[in-house]
Amino acid sequence: MMRRLPCPGCGQEIPVPAGARPGDLIACGNCAGVKFRLCVENGKEVLKLVQLVACPACGERIAVDDETPEGSSVEHDGRRFRLAKEFGAFSLEEAG
Repeated sequence: MMRRLPCPGCGQEIPVPAGARPGDLIACGNCAGVKFRLCVENGKEVLKLVQLVACPACGERIAVDDETPEGSSVEHDGRRFRLAKEFGAFSLEEAG
């Protein structure tokens, strides 16, 4: 029997792949532009929102946990960016 967890975005049950472990990213077919990280809290598996942010240098989508504070430093491809948050969405800016 496949494990299923409720999506924190829409509430639908999401199938969790058999080999999935804490830290893995899982997509919901109903929620666009985000993924969810498999976590364990109080001994139970839960899904936490992860936003996909475009790298301003190469355009690659980078997973950023929703609880990451604004102003945090994010490294990608040997470059450092600062995480900005506006209207509930993240973006990356060149770190000066």
